Amino acid sequence: MGTNRLQLNVHTFDLHPGGIFHYSMKSAEGFEMWGKFVYHEINSPEKLVFVNSFSDAEANTIRAPFSEYFPLEIMNKLSFTEDEGKTTLIMRGGPIHATEEELKFFEGMHDSMKQGFGGTFDQLDAYLAKIV
Repeated sequence: MGTNRLQLNVHTFDLHPGGIFHYSMKSAEGFEMWGKFVYHEINSPEKLVFVNSFSDAEANTIRAPFSEYFPLEIMNKLSFTEDEGKTTLIMRGGPIHATEEELKFFEGMHDSMKQGFGGTFDQLDAYLAKIV
């Protein structure tokens, strides 16, 4: 595991409305964070709706380890459309039940999150190019 890599461990993966994806991420230095998705809507293959949050090892929702102002819960809505053999993914989301401070903090993280998701989707594109 390189210094820029995180080790992802899946503890629960229950893909149905009301089910959860509970996972931990561990850095090369040993820092560990937990997170979870709670699935709200699954309409395969067009739509996936879930709320994500940081959690503890028992899947209880907790504050982000890096900020007391990061929102507790983020609603994510993913839509998938196919056209001529290519799939387009549109991801929309934002805080729910958030305070004014949490909303401002989240808005301030937009560029960082865009970079993080961009890198993740770049890796997915590279992986899919290898297997197709």
